[in-house]
Amino acid sequence: MKKLLLLTLALGLVAGGCATDNNSNSSTAKTEQKKPSEKNPEVGMTKAQIVELYGKTDNIQASSEGETWIYNMNMGEAFIPFNFGYRPKMRIIVFDQNGTVKSWSYSK
Repeated sequence: MKKLLLLTLALGLVAGGCATDNNSNSSTAKTEQKKPSEKNPEVGMTKAQIVELYGKTDNIQASSEGETWIYNMNMGEAFIPFNFGYRPKMRIIVFDQNGTVKSWSYSK
């Protein structure tokens, strides 16, 4: 009787462990729902929209092109021991005189 109970319990655990959720495995749901930090800026966006999308940056520079904001994307990887292949990834956003995005670039 004990063996039958243990066998039933084991089969129940195996069958229950194989269950999946259909919503989490949908490839279209993953591609459509990006994190805000993964979205690219658009020309014409305001500074407030950029702050809402990526947060504040500590690296702001002024040049003849306009005000430039630089976001470091993978700064935490620089502190991994023996990570000799580290290359900084940055998102650079240039604003015009009106405070809207004039251009942007992303280094991979």
